[in-house]
Amino acid sequence: MASSRFPKVLLSLLAAILVSACADDQSQPPPLQATASSAVGCKSGQAYQHTTLGYHLCFPSGWSSRDYTAEPGSGGAVSVVAFGPASTVPAHVPSSGTFIPPIELRVVAGSKDQVEPSLAQGNQVTKVTVGGIAADKIIVVDSGPASGSTIVVFEHQANTYQIDEAPGGTYDTALAQILASFSFPTS
Repeated sequence: MASSRFPKVLLSLLAAILVSACADDQSQPPPLQATASSAVGCKSGQAYQHTTLGYHLCFPSGWSSRDYTAEPGSGGAVSVVAFGPASTVPAHVPSSGTFIPPIELRVVAGSKDQVEPSLAQGNQVTKVTVGGIAADKIIVVDSGPASGSTIVVFEHQANTYQIDEAPGGTYDTALAQILASFSFPTS
């Protein structure tokens, strides 16, 4: 009798394992971070295409890109992507200190008019075009940790795009490359 119970117990255990394994697969949340694609060609540098928002750009060869959208400090942004030499864009935002990547592209929901006034106040603002869209280029002149930063702000499809260059002007060439190559797919 014990020998006929063994297959039943074994089958019951296997069924329980299978059911719990399936339940575990279904409970996994979808990834929060968008992935990059290299489908876009660049005359120089590396290609980056945001698969969710659709924009694409070129950034310097030898640099890395990291999506920090789900990291602490993203401030509820739709997307936060950093570009820079690998040593300046860690896998995760450091928990202590201020993290300022060489170039950061932050996308927030809402109009440019909600975001820009606080950025532009007291700073130098000029008009530029990014991906065929009118934008404002803000040079931070106030004293403080952001002094010397360049911020480019524009709006596309009810989102505000903010491209920041770290203070000091060290990455002017990289910022120029990103701005010149930035585009949205035509549809």
